[in-house]
Amino acid sequence: MRRLMLCFLLVCLTGCGRVFLGDTQKVEINVTPADARIKIPDRIDRDTNPFTIELPRNESHLVEISKPGYETKWIVLQKVKLPSVVIADILLTLGIGLFIDIYWGTWEGLKPARLDVTLEPETADGGPVEVPLFLAESTLKVQDGSVLIRVHTLR
Repeated sequence: MRRLMLCFLLVCLTGCGRVFLGDTQKVEINVTPADARIKIPDRIDRDTNPFTIELPRNESHLVEISKPGYETKWIVLQKVKLPSVVIADILLTLGIGLFIDIYWGTWEGLKPARLDVTLEPETADGGPVEVPLFLAESTLKVQDGSVLIRVHTLR
């Protein structure tokens, strides 16, 4: 009975996110071409891949992927709140662990947890790269936030 009470007390005082998931999260990074340089400020600067890195879950991370002759890409590993941790904290610790997880940031995780990136070659004139636009889709998602769309009237 004492062991059960001790286990319950430990979970309550540490929070479910910290107990079950830890302070860090593994992120898989796979880039084509394989010798592209991958930078995460204050974390890594390497040109070999694929690899897995452990990053703190309580902050977002900016990933820069570059190679001479190719367009540079920036990807944000965004911290997001994990509903499973919140539910576990409420059910298992009666809400006490939720405050601990909020304080330590262990109720959050990184999205995406796996990066598969293909760098596109730069154009010869340095101008914009032509990207196919499928009008059947209702949304347009862009990685770097800049899009140039030209509209032509049909006659």
